[in-house]
Amino acid sequence: MFVTKLGHSCVLVETEDRVGLFDPGGWANRDLIDAIDHVDRIIYTHDHPDHFDIEILKSLLAKFPGAHVVCNNEIKEKIEQSGISTMVRGETQCTRKFTSPHEDLPVPGAVAPAENGYHFKDLFTHPGDSYSFNEAKKVLAMPFVSPWGKIGDGIDLAINLKPQYILPIHDWLYNDDSREWLDGLLKTSLEKHGIEVLSSKSGIRHEI
Repeated sequence: MFVTKLGHSCVLVETEDRVGLFDPGGWANRDLIDAIDHVDRIIYTHDHPDHFDIEILKSLLAKFPGAHVVCNNEIKEKIEQSGISTMVRGETQCTRKFTSPHEDLPVPGAVAPAENGYHFKDLFTHPGDSYSFNEAKKVLAMPFVSPWGKIGDGIDLAINLKPQYILPIHDWLYNDDSREWLDGLLKTSLEKHGIEVLSSKSGIRHEI
């Protein structure tokens, strides 16, 4: 399996028989998304613009017309209203949803959207914007940088869930120095618990 972060919370997961693309939203790296050469599943955890962008989806489906979309009903309605014709599912045999609600937003009047986490091929887990989940597969994409959570809470959850690998995500506002600092902090905190921390730098194709 290969796992490649494509900016912010967007992750490409390649297995022997399926390729999944998670959360190609507006804060992902568009150049890296455009360089993808194959996708079978396009998976969205929730309807926030940094995770879901209808124009990016249109470009992906133009390039990969056989790809299926996996998402919740909120996003499904937006896809249908946009006139996109594609297979949209709540989950598939290779992409299984699990309970992972979006955390409350620290903005007066803001309402968190509906959200699912997803496991891919029983090997990779993407929880969206949540620390309120209790399952993880071999590789866990974890949002450590957010307005609704704390790095320490993410570390505690990772130690409790004990994936073999952690891929830090949701870090659009960080520069390269900040990411290097965070990677070092996570390695110090997690590797003594047997959890390997993958580089948070985008574009690195990690072989698992």
